[in-house]
Amino acid sequence: MKTVTDLPPPTIPAIDAALTTWERHGRPGLPHNGFALSRPAGRPRQGIYRVDTGALVIEPEGHILRMAPSPDGRRICVQLAERADEDAALGLVDVATGALRLYPDIRCRYDPMLWHDDSTTVELVAGRSHGVVGLDADTGRWSATAAPPGIRLRLFPGGARGLFAESRPGRPTRLVDRATGTELATFAAIARVLSVGDDVAVDDGTRLHVLDPRDGTRRWHWGDPALRITSAAALDEDLMVVGVRAGRSVIVRLAHGAVTAEREVAYQGGPAVATGVSADAGRFHVLVEGPVLPPRVVPADELLSDRPARVRRAAPARTERHAVTADDGTRIPVVVTSPRNADGPTPLILTCYGGFGVPSLPVFEPTVPAWIEHGGRYAIAQVRGGGEHGSAWRRAGYGPRKARGIDDLAAVARGLAEAGLTRPDLLVLAGASHGGVLAASCALGTPGLCAGVVSTAAPLDLLNLDAHPLGRQWAGEFGASDTPEGVERLRRISPLYRAETLAPGTTPPRFLGIVLAEDSRVAADDTLAVAEALRRAGGDATVWRAPRTGHGGNHLDSLHRFGAAVLGFAATTTGSPRTTPSTP
Repeated sequence: MKTVTDLPPPTIPAIDAALTTWERHGRPGLPHNGFALSRPAGRPRQGIYRVDTGALVIEPEGHILRMAPSPDGRRICVQLAERADEDAALGLVDVATGALRLYPDIRCRYDPMLWHDDSTTVELVAGRSHGVVGLDADTGRWSATAAPPGIRLRLFPGGARGLFAESRPGRPTRLVDRATGTELATFAAIARVLSVGDDVAVDDGTRLHVLDPRDGTRRWHWGDPALRITSAAALDEDLMVVGVRAGRSVIVRLAHGAVTAEREVAYQGGPAVATGVSADAGRFHVLVEGPVLPPRVVPADELLSDRPARVRRAAPARTERHAVTADDGTRIPVVVTSPRNADGPTPLILTCYGGFGVPSLPVFEPTVPAWIEHGGRYAIAQVRGGGEHGSAWRRAGYGPRKARGIDDLAAVARGLAEAGLTRPDLLVLAGASHGGVLAASCALGTPGLCAGVVSTAAPLDLLNLDAHPLGRQWAGEFGASDTPEGVERLRRISPLYRAETLAPGTTPPRFLGIVLAEDSRVAADDTLAVAEALRRAGGDATVWRAPRTGHGGNHLDSLHRFGAAVLGFAATTTGSPRTTPSTP
């Protein structure tokens, strides 16, 4: 029996056409020193564009993981991966000509890059190459010094030559002046470091600390225990922060440790999500979007203004917040986007992430409005373990308590049916990466809950995390343990174990397992094993290997194939109208 197919699942022509239409909106990037990494409307992949004129600088065949323009704007340092596996080479782009010079021996992966003030040299700790690299932009020559073993090292702005963040397992992260070797401070973790005037701001994951980069003197600190910071930018001595509080997107402006302005994010009279902030050309810019609001870059002052917002024309959908009671009495928020005139139960795709403190918010994905146009609903469950409702919410679904997030998802599924928004035969659970674990475990552990489940790029055997390239980094998140109690706890929630131990006579939900051909984080074996176990139990299970697709950024053609496959599966599984499939 064939266990994996390289052919995409059948698609639905009407959904495919709607998806194509919504994909044309593109995805702009935030401005940085006059340039933006964007995918404009109608383009298949990201490129670097001038902010002032919109002129293209370069649109390479590969995937740009990160860019850093030089202070003088003449060159741009990029991390370019030839494939979607996130394994990038360092490159230097000449802005005037668009010429790209690659350095294939310098391997990197989202590592921070730091230019010298005179624009002559760019430096980084190249994590894939395990060294501190300096590249002379004029001569093209580079040098590398091996990073100390057993230490995760990152280079951030500050001081004469930058600041090192040194992380060792089980120890606080040290912030060190690179020029002098002086330890300035220690933190439980360091998420980002920004220049704030002559000082630096350190985000340790819970609060911001502003200190003097020469001697570590603390200027001020600020934190909100209920706020999860997702992005921050600095302009002179002002800081702009975007984050999540109580499941909603929030923007905050700070000066000298005091909040000078704060708003829940809204755009043109409706709720929206701020997914990033930058400082460029003397002002702050924010990327905003929503389920049927294509992303756009707007001035932060517009979001913070007291002036009445211009109301946009009626959207093709309505987005509402609900709360479902879990079995322990906790209210679990869920955000539901429906066709504007929907009434009664409809096919519904329910998704979540629920791990690593990452917030699940209603952002723009072309699949959502395409599914809405087809008459379905789309819901995002903010289950415990995610980053939407503060640190206590995160801890409640972390490690040994991971089953809590799975149970929350089941409660949400039942609650949406009880509210008359869907029915079990019209419900499909879907999740990617960590969310794929929760979705598959929930669907397989709760017979009759849903009609189908889609799991994408997920480690579905929690007793064998080491089989994945990044599996060791997930042990704490899932509560992996060598003790008998820990092993049994993981076994009970592992999707593979649940698939292998279905009670005789149980009809499992339809299963679509998507593995990514260029995934450098998650191996495919778990998904194949789950599908085989479900087939032995009499279930309908398919595994599709998505070509030229990885765990990080992907080109539009890859995203389209993926989105059409998920929506086609959901439509045929729920018996939605207009579901005559076509096979590309």
